[in-house]
Order: sequence, then structure tokens, then C-alpha cells
Amino acid sequence: MNVNHRMRNGEWMFDSAGQNVSGQALASRGWGRFNLNNPATAAVIVGLLSVPWVFGLASLKTEPETSNRVLSDPGTVVGIMGFLTVLTVVACARRRYPIAYYLLTLAGSGGLMLFLGSRSLGATPLFWFAIMAVSIRVSGMRLVGLLVLGMAMDVILAMYLTERDGLTVAEVQVGELPHLFLEPAANTVTSFLVVAAMGKIVARLRKQAMENSQAVADLHRDRERKIANAVVAERQDMARELHDVAAHHMTGMIIQARAADKFFSSNPEQAQALLGGVIEQGQRALNSLRQIVGILRLGEEDPDFPTPMVSDIDELVDDCRRTISSISLEKVGRFDDLDSGVQLTCYRIVQEALSNVLRHAPGSESKVCLSREAGAVRVRVINTLGNARPSSDGQNLGIVGMRERATLMGGQLDAGPNSEGEWAVQALVPVNGRINA
Repeated sequence: MNVNHRMRNGEWMFDSAGQNVSGQALASRGWGRFNLNNPATAAVIVGLLSVPWVFGLASLKTEPETSNRVLSDPGTVVGIMGFLTVLTVVACARRRYPIAYYLLTLAGSGGLMLFLGSRSLGATPLFWFAIMAVSIRVSGMRLVGLLVLGMAMDVILAMYLTERDGLTVAEVQVGELPHLFLEPAANTVTSFLVVAAMGKIVARLRKQAMENSQAVADLHRDRERKIANAVVAERQDMARELHDVAAHHMTGMIIQARAADKFFSSNPEQAQALLGGVIEQGQRALNSLRQIVGILRLGEEDPDFPTPMVSDIDELVDDCRRTISSISLEKVGRFDDLDSGVQLTCYRIVQEALSNVLRHAPGSESKVCLSREAGAVRVRVINTLGNARPSSDGQNLGIVGMRERATLMGGQLDAGPNSEGEWAVQALVPVNGRINA
């Protein structure tokens, strides 16, 4: 089943065309509306916090007349809840329409301040939430203009609603106006700048998180691409090598068939023996051809050197003695009767495993073991980890290639630390290996 992955509003979603969505994906879709990535969730939380904010401040009796009206007048309570509900609904659209949301919140909060006759009760968490939200999504001179507009509204309403010794702003002496203006202006500017700065910090953290997520996704895609390329390259190598195996058998069949034809009349027994060899070579060729079914051969270069066999592993190990401090080779059983494709697979697995040892742990002690088992060849390459030096070169693509090679032969391969603290590559290759398509 082809499953598509995509991220929406910071949440991974899964779908598949024409298939039933898994339970995890259904849960993700069903509960996604209630997580913090949903704009309605945060809006509802802030709206709920605004309710105890208003009534909690009113209970402090800092403004006795207003507090009594808020706590005892049902009409006032209904009006407060109406304002808070509208502001909460408007907050749900902050991501799509941040400027309109901010302006509507200013108007709604200003209306609540006038309705209550108190600036402190009307400046609810929804009011400050709007300032932070617009700071997250708007920048430059537009943000400056919006903040100045909000500050001006807040200062004007604060002055209008201020009572000093029982007098309203309109009744205060002209000489006292500067002092009356400076205090609320300073408080408003400070509050707006602090909340706006918090919004910018949140915006920066979100941007960094998105960049990090994108970088991780890019690395994942790059690794998947490299693994896919390694698999394709390994299949191409196997196609070329097994082509040579089949060509070798076919050449032998043709030579023996011609010889049998030559001796068919004069020496029937020898001709029969030669035909038996043709049958044997044909069976070997058939086995090798089965191993390349499904392999797409894109390359055109054919190596002119002999195909490596299990017997060539001795020379391979000897070559590694110059770099690997201690290496041993153990063979149990007979291998010369194996099909060329099976021998080639064993050789390549040992070759790649030793290459990894040379690359990552050249000073380690290593041992190579090959043994014939019931219907299969077991290949083991084990090395100590004491002097290993971690390296990102290759990114385990060699293991991918070895595993692909074993899988195509109908076998299996595992690589990793064993119970004795050593690194072990272990493969089981069937002697009548056939490709797993």
C-alpha cells in the first residue's frame, strides 16, 4: 500500500489512495482538531482564562462601583460573557486573517472597557493574546503601525475612564493633564512592547523549528535516495556478474555440443559423455539465469576478468592482512560444486564486510568463517570493536548492498553487535538460490 505522508499545521497526517486509513491515521485525523496546533484550541483556552480574569479582578474591589455591578448585575454578566465569546470566536481566525483579527479584538476589547467602565477589567488575556498573535505573523512597518494604533486606543480609553478624586478626565485641570497622560502611556507602551517581543521570540522559535524539521526531512529523503541508488547499483553489478556466469556456462555447452556432434558416429560413448556434460552445464546455466530474473540491467560494461569464487576468498583475506592487524579464515565443507552465482554472492559479502572493517576498524581482530549447512552456505565476518573509529562515510550503504545481494539469492543477512561485544555480519545463502521478486 502506497502511503503518503505530509505535515499540516505542524502535525503529520497520513493517507492512502483507494485504501482504508490505518487506526493511527484515523486517530490523528479525529483528534487533530483538539490539539494545540489547532487555532481554535488556543483561542478557547485563552477565552476560558479571560472569564476568571474579569471576575477575579472584580472580586478584589479595586473599583468598588464597577466590581459590585460585575458581581451582582445579571445583565452585566451576560454582556461580559457575550464580549468574551465574540472575542474567542474572532481569535480562531488569527492565522488566516491576523490583521483583521487584531483590529476586531481592539474594537471588541475597547467596547468591553467602555461597557464595564474599567480599563483593567477590559484588558483581558484575549486582548494581550491578540497583540502577541499579530506580532508573530506581521512584521516591519505594518506591525509598528498596528502596535501604535493599539497603544493610542489603550491610552485614550485609560485616560477617559480614569477617575481621580472623583473627577473624570474632562474635569481635571489643564496643568494636570501631562501627568495624567504620562503614567498610562508609559504603562501601555511597556506592556505592548513586552508582549510584542514575546511574540517575536515565539515567531523565531517556530521558524527555527520549521527549518530544523525541513532539514531532518531533507536528510531523510537524501538517505532514502542513497539507499535506493545503492540497491539499484548492487542489482546492476549482480546483473553484469551473473551475465558472465551464464555466458561461461553457455560457452561450455556449445563447445561440448560441437564435440559430441563430431564424435556422434565414430565414438558414441564419448559423445554420450559429452552430452551429459552439456546437460550438467545447462542445469547450472538455468540456475544462474533464475538468479537474474527481475534484475534490470542498465549498464553496458562487461568485465573481462574471471568471476570471483569462494576459493578466491583466501587471496582476499591475504590482501587484508597488510591493514588488519589480525585476521583468520575458516572454511568448513566443500564449495567448488556450488553454482557460480552462489559462490559470487558469498565472495561479495565477505569482500564488502572486510571493506567495512578496513574503513571503520582497521586495527581490530577479524575472522572470516564459511560453512556448508543443509541446503545453504553460512557466511560470517566478525571483528572486535576495541579500536573502531566511528565514521559516517558510506552511511551503512555497504550493509544495504550486502543485504540486497543475499535477499536476491533467497537468503538473509544481519549486521550489528553480537552478545560478545563484537561486530558481526552473518549471511545465509541457499545453494539453490533463487531471486525473491
